Amino acid sequence: MDKVKGYEVLIEVVKNNKTHQDYKRVVDLADLYYKLTTGDKISDLLKQIITRESDEEFKQRVKISESVCPAILNSTKLPFQKATRKPPIVREIDFAVNADDKKLELEQFIKTYWGDKSLEQYLEYAFTDYNYIDPNAFLITEFSAFDSRIEKAKPYPFIVSSTEAIVFEYHNEILDYLIVKLPITFLDKKVLQEGFKFTMYLGKDTIEFTRVSEDEKNNEGVILIEGKEKAYYLVAYFIPGYIKVPAIRLGFIRDAETKGRSFVSVFHHVLAYLKKTFKIDSELDLSTSMCAFQQRFAYVSPCKNPACNKGRLLDNTLCPDCNGTGEQPFHRGTMDIVTLTLPKDPADIIDLERLMVYKGPLIELLTFQKDYIEYLKQSVHAMMFNADLFTRDQVAITATEKILDTDNMNDTLYPFLRHLSSVWEFIVRDIATVTDLNKPVDKLKVQNKYPYDLKMKGLLELMTELKASKDAGASTSTISAIEDDINEILYSDRPEELKEMRIKNEINPFRGVANADIRFIISQNNIPLYNRTLWENFESIFQDLEIENQKPWLYDLNTIVINEKVKVKTQEYISNITGEADAQAAKDAAVFTKQNPFTGGQ
Repeated sequence: MDKVKGYEVLIEVVKNNKTHQDYKRVVDLADLYYKLTTGDKISDLLKQIITRESDEEFKQRVKISESVCPAILNSTKLPFQKATRKPPIVREIDFAVNADDKKLELEQFIKTYWGDKSLEQYLEYAFTDYNYIDPNAFLITEFSAFDSRIEKAKPYPFIVSSTEAIVFEYHNEILDYLIVKLPITFLDKKVLQEGFKFTMYLGKDTIEFTRVSEDEKNNEGVILIEGKEKAYYLVAYFIPGYIKVPAIRLGFIRDAETKGRSFVSVFHHVLAYLKKTFKIDSELDLSTSMCAFQQRFAYVSPCKNPACNKGRLLDNTLCPDCNGTGEQPFHRGTMDIVTLTLPKDPADIIDLERLMVYKGPLIELLTFQKDYIEYLKQSVHAMMFNADLFTRDQVAITATEKILDTDNMNDTLYPFLRHLSSVWEFIVRDIATVTDLNKPVDKLKVQNKYPYDLKMKGLLELMTELKASKDAGASTSTISAIEDDINEILYSDRPEELKEMRIKNEINPFRGVANADIRFIISQNNIPLYNRTLWENFESIFQDLEIENQKPWLYDLNTIVINEKVKVKTQEYISNITGEADAQAAKDAAVFTKQNPFTGGQ
């Protein structure tokens, strides 16, 4: 859509306060998801049991209730968060012209996309959280004003909630335009008033309508829009130069009720379990507060005030002695001690068992409610991931069950990561566009892909597998794959070291082979001199290359380039070793000739 047509559409949207056809649905879901996930205003979701609960009793239940739903949902985030920390098997950024220089520049913008944090770190937080609380939110790459003569734009993320994304349109799953409505304040007769700013993203162009006071109606660029109310807006045009509309929705599970036009949360299909949990949880809180303590029953004397009649005086006011109870005041606190004066005659001693008695609560109902909540909690985990790998008794799990649970976990997380890859590729292209690194001549290539098998295994389990594989004489490829999985865990918080290790492992000619076996192979003289020299001088060769390639850093280069540099450096080592060996042989021959009596050397 061009800006002329876009202007007309935006006028209609503002004038008639339009929203897209699924607006109410996505906003209501976002509100529900937010309350269940965060616990903020979650008591609004409680429903009164009309047949047996008065208004006062319902208010009391609302006041007492503390839901465990946020804690349950927070625990279900762990597999998703762990998945986002998994490195992709393919992460490629390449250019047709000046590839290394442009790649390093683009990588620097990616590393500072979220303040001093990277795009990957931002998505690790935002992609998971918004797929819980607002899957119909849009992620837009924005940039602040800058001087193009001396600097480049600095891109940063901007989230548009489902409430703010009021109108948009897709053609064959490609976003044609997006209109965002944001609240603002403006001065009207020196008083701050509330209004809105409407921004229409068209890709190459952006249009803004910003509410202003009537005093500015004669200023340039100010227009009048008469809908339900008469309002003035300042119109502004921008040319950010995007190739496409720079907005992508974060959700990936399509909503059947909107025929796939919108998205639902990753926990949407367990809402019934969460609502049951919410209901029984509030009832347990009420039962615990009102019944789960010892009840004290005691005979008490009537109020001593002769004018008191069941707590009221003759003028119908409350009796000041008993405060309207009609009974003598007595201790009610659990820490109070009632004392009686010991009489002189033992016959006058009162049997305390007959004076006061305590009755303990029946806990069967409380136990049922507690167990039911635990059952619902486990059901949430099991239904979300089609497995109860993290909740059921580990002793009872057979090897086959564990494999099936892991496969089900992969089936759940793979679509999540597939969309994460799409979002990453989308944002990287936008970053490249606003930083002038995505021109037609550049032929930017971006690819990101995660493995299907996420290998959700722990370090101890992987170590056991590695030992068993070596003992069983497994192939070097199998051993190498397990070692890679172990390194991913050990170096998860040291990405640069992990990157260095991956590249070295790719180049190592004897990857996965035990040192004793390597030495035996070398002793047989049936391998190329290159492989032997590279293995025997592996760390030394890379140390030399690291010194020679500090800017750009050696391991930031393309793997093919690094491999070529290793080949050249290894050949240098072969030449040096061969030259030294030849020199030593010549020296030994000269000494032998000089000392041999049959050669005429003496």
